[in-house]
Amino acid sequence: MNIERTLFWFSDGNNNLLSLNKEYFGLGYLLNRLLNENYEGKKIKFINIYFRTEETYKLYPQASKNIAHFHGGVLTYDDVFDLYSFNKMTKKDQNSFIWERAFEILREASISIKNEDLLRSSEYAYKKGIKIDLNIDYRMVENDIDLFNDTLKASVWVNFKDESMYSKFTLEKENKIIFEKLLDASNTGNEFFLEMYKNIEFDSHNIIIKGHKDVEYLPLKIPISEIMVD
Repeated sequence: MNIERTLFWFSDGNNNLLSLNKEYFGLGYLLNRLLNENYEGKKIKFINIYFRTEETYKLYPQASKNIAHFHGGVLTYDDVFDLYSFNKMTKKDQNSFIWERAFEILREASISIKNEDLLRSSEYAYKKGIKIDLNIDYRMVENDIDLFNDTLKASVWVNFKDESMYSKFTLEKENKIIFEKLLDASNTGNEFFLEMYKNIEFDSHNIIIKGHKDVEYLPLKIPISEIMVD
């Protein structure tokens, strides 16, 4: 990926709002994935967007506000964040607010650092995110396999829930899930978890999920005999 990571950080005075950092890890990852679907510009290691309340800036009056910085492949932006108003919103409106504001920030930042590729990609990511209703669950890997006299889509998903992330395997026929198996779980924020599965293969007897060599249970074989479908 040309953009390695995008994260949202929240703070109120001296307090880092860790619960919000975790809660919006998935949305940041969604933004990162969608940006990379279209981004062909120079490599960006990290995009860090800081949502800081006025209380934070009172403690650090020399800190910059609403300014983008790009150095050593790292893009940062320091935003002013109204926590009181945010807490009065519904969860859906909170998500929409962060998504809208992140797009505005990336648009402003890309103009500031003269990166037209980032501007184009941020517009693409914003629109696609809205189209999929900001669904942060996604397929990490997928492959078509011939099974039961049919071509089925085999996928490993990542699902986000509260402060945890889950991986699961599914088989789909005509966009309908006909088999599902939970694989693993991790705390939200574990970036390794989001890249540890690499491929899905089929050897006539087993579906084989392959991945990083440091994951003890990989490669994982799912025998065809275990798969019960109608």
